[in-house]
Amino acid sequence: MFKKLLLPVDLTDRHGPALDAADELATRGGGEVTLLHVIETIQDMSKEEERRFYGDLERAARAHLDRLGRRLEERGVAWRAEIRFGDRVGEAVQYAAKAVVDLLILTAPGFDPGAPVAGLASLSYRMGLLAQCPVLLVKSGEPIPPPAE
Repeated sequence: MFKKLLLPVDLTDRHGPALDAADELATRGGGEVTLLHVIETIQDMSKEEERRFYGDLERAARAHLDRLGRRLEERGVAWRAEIRFGDRVGEAVQYAAKAVVDLLILTAPGFDPGAPVAGLASLSYRMGLLAQCPVLLVKSGEPIPPPAE
């Protein structure tokens, strides 16, 4: 059912559960996983500063995507890496629409009982609301139980 899977990632190591979900779905459906990293752009930088700054970020992103991709490759899953520049939410949602993605897999923050609505401002929640395709939210950690009454 889901052949074209998109997994946007940042440079942290919290995407393991979402990567596992992408692996399982791609394996079952014979699909391909696209690992997407969007480098947030900053206004008012000189061209020289920009070149050096974004070049370093792009190299770090490429290395990170390659590490994640090798994990998929070891499991026999086809994958590809994409790096974009701009607004993280907007670029990810636009990429999903243009690439006609079947499923957007997002790493979502765990529930924090001290700030129960904090997750509503997360990038994953905003991407999930704006995406035109189906979305799978994968919690990044164990759910925190609500406080005892």
